[in-house]
This record gives sequence, C-alpha cells and structure tokens, in this order.
Amino acid sequence: MTKTVRPLSLLAGLALGLLARADTTLAPNSPFAPPDGSSAVAADNQPLELRGIMQDGGGYRFSVYDPAKKSGQWVRLNESGHDFTVRTHDAARDTITLDYQGRVLTLPLRASKVMGVAVTEPAPGPRLNGAMPGAGPMPQPGTPEEKARFNRAVEEIKRRRDLREKGPVPMPNSNKVSSPGPMPRPQ
Repeated sequence: MTKTVRPLSLLAGLALGLLARADTTLAPNSPFAPPDGSSAVAADNQPLELRGIMQDGGGYRFSVYDPAKKSGQWVRLNESGHDFTVRTHDAARDTITLDYQGRVLTLPLRASKVMGVAVTEPAPGPRLNGAMPGAGPMPQPGTPEEKARFNRAVEEIKRRRDLREKGPVPMPNSNKVSSPGPMPRPQ
C-alpha cells in the first residue's frame, strides 16, 4: 500500500511545484485583449449589444440591439423614450455606457463574424453547342425530319451569333435619306 501512495504523493508535489512557478506574463499579453493593453469589456451575458456607431450632422447615433426582443434601435446620447439611456461614448475604444433597468452597462462594439463560403467551379468538360453543363437536358430529335430541322436551327443560331460578334452590318444605301413626300390633303 505504501508503494502506491508514494508515487501519487510525488505526482501531487510535482503538480503543486509547477503551479507555484506558473508564468504570470501570459494574462497581460493575451491575444484576445485589445492591443492598447486595456481590458476588454465582456460582451457575454449582456442583456444588450452595441451593433453600430454612426456619426451624422447631429452627433453620434448608436445601434443598440436587444437579443431577447430581437429588435434594435438607433439612439443618441441621453435620448429618452427607450428601455435604456446612453450616457457616454468612448470613441477611442468604441464603447458606450448606458443605464438599463437600474444598472450601468458598458457595451463594446460587437465584432462582425465573417463566414467563408465554399465556391465550387463547374467541372471542365465538353459543352454541347456552347451550353453550360447542368443548364437542363438537351432535346434529342427522334425522326429524321426532326433531326434535319434541329440541325438547321442549330446552324441558324450559330450563323446569327457569328454575325452579332462581327458587329453591326451596314444597310445597303444607308447614306441616302428617303423622304415620304408631301402628305395628302383631305377633301
């Protein structure tokens, strides 16, 4: 029994020794803290969120969102008529202080979440008559008459595309202006 207790006590002593020597420089240099060294205001468990700050001719406006009500409002400093009143604005830190239900809250500007979307390119492959793959089924003519009609239509489409790509075709005698002549007079 003493053989198993001894390694456990050595492990416990080693763990306590490591905890006592823990590096305390990690907390001030956190990558999640603002770069100016100030402590960030925790946005979790806040009843309101600051979603936007805008400046116009009348001063600043703040978009305050209530997740419980799923609604937001643009308000000014000391504007009444809402469940809260914005008291101060710190432009350097993008925070506001407001009164809400008898409490004073400091809200940081909420960071945007950008989500990437995977874009898939169409697979390279043969295109039938210039049509994009996946654009729908290509009709297949059945009888010889339908095949001939289909081929004539394909050739006509190709001819018109070629003409369109070449540019406008000048009309014959386009430099002459024709006049309809005098209008007949009613009798």
